[in-house]
Amino acid sequence: MKHISLEIFAKRLKQLRESHNLSTRALGEAVGTSNATISRYETGRRDPDLVIAHKIATYFNVSVEYLCGNDIDTNIETLMNLYSKLSDNSKTEALKYITYLYEKEK
Repeated sequence: MKHISLEIFAKRLKQLRESHNLSTRALGEAVGTSNATISRYETGRRDPDLVIAHKIATYFNVSVEYLCGNDIDTNIETLMNLYSKLSDNSKTEALKYITYLYEKEK
């Protein structure tokens, strides 16, 4: 089972909402919650319950798995392709983070 990420959920929710030109209030009304709750989801200060996550996914016509980052491809070729598209600064940051994760798991 792949690891899901609420950080990815927060980012993808905000991206979807903004790309559809919705306010937090409009999205909250559409899925049956408040604008403050949507804002808290987007900042990671609150975890969505399953019912709301499903309503959000349905509203945007995406899967809950997508919202939670379960679609991230860890195939080495895909990762190398993504890496090659990064700026030099981002490549440096990515390598620092990968090194950090490697050292942490030792």
